[in-house]
Amino acid sequence: MKNLLLASTALVAFAGAAAAEVAISGSGRLGIVYNNSILNDNLIRSPDGGLTRSADSGFLFSSRVRVVFTLTQETDAGVSFGASIRADNASAGNEGKAGSVFMSGAFGKISMGDVDGAAESAVGNVSGVGYTNLNDLNEAFYLQQGNSDLNSNEKISEFALPAALYEYSTGGFTGYVALGNPAGIDLTTAGRATEFFDTFIKVGKERKKTKAVSNLVIDAAYGLGAKYSVDNYSVGLGYESIDISGIRTDFGADGVKGGTDDTESIYANTIDNWIIGGSATFSGFTLKAQYGEGSGDTEDITQFAFSGDYTFDAWTLTAFYRDIEVKRSNGLDTAQTQPFGFGVTYDLGGGASIEAGAVDPDRAGEDYRADFGVNFSF
Repeated sequence: MKNLLLASTALVAFAGAAAAEVAISGSGRLGIVYNNSILNDNLIRSPDGGLTRSADSGFLFSSRVRVVFTLTQETDAGVSFGASIRADNASAGNEGKAGSVFMSGAFGKISMGDVDGAAESAVGNVSGVGYTNLNDLNEAFYLQQGNSDLNSNEKISEFALPAALYEYSTGGFTGYVALGNPAGIDLTTAGRATEFFDTFIKVGKERKKTKAVSNLVIDAAYGLGAKYSVDNYSVGLGYESIDISGIRTDFGADGVKGGTDDTESIYANTIDNWIIGGSATFSGFTLKAQYGEGSGDTEDITQFAFSGDYTFDAWTLTAFYRDIEVKRSNGLDTAQTQPFGFGVTYDLGGGASIEAGAVDPDRAGEDYRADFGVNFSF
């Protein structure tokens, strides 16, 4: 990626002082996406005589441009510090919810803001497909994960952004520690509470809804990770945990919320998650694999994924498969999804590439998706 340096040298008070740098980079894309679940302009008459919309062509144009500002500086003692923010996330960056700031030196590196958790930093994700990455269905489940796209609704734990990430590297080893915000995170206003309920509190099909949890808060969150890389091989291991609490309302004998015989109690749950993964590159192939397990007071999580990339000349062929299962500890209710996808990339050089992909989300009410377009980096 070629960067345009707006300012490579700042005013200095004396000779030898470190120079500040502010760099602009960015990305863009244009193409077309197919999603058969999209309700376009096809009106049909329903059995009751009314009019409703149904899935039509499913095609839509997809384009965007993003600008990234990267700031770096160094103290007289050799400690580096800096920040990075996307222009469209500037407002959220002012609140520490987007972008990131860091300090690094012989002591390691400390980052805050929209940064990955320790487990995700150590293990990462298998390869994705498509020029839009087709809703990131290749990405593993993490309790703490960064989310640079604040408009995404695919990541079920984006509300658990780590407040701070520490990393230290020596030789081929890197260790990570992530801590959540000590003040806690209110999921009611985070915009993803419903997804959290569906995943952890209402797993599978509830035949009789007789209780509800409100005022859900992440009280504490932390993660640990380690990664070792040598030549074209790497292996990573991560562990993370969050404590959540809320108000549990048990509906009365009539099973109706708001009845006079409703009772309230404290809801508390600790969810742990660990994941291990590795990658190997040889003879044009890059293989990645992951496996993880998690558990809470009433649920268990199992996930695994693998991907393969084959590069020859300017071409790269990619495929991935992912499986995640969440079930009640009593084994009665289970929710499982198994998305997979295929993609192809042709490198045009100069920061441009043609990319296409197709995925099957394996979700109720969702059909397969595909895209084709050109990605640019500046």
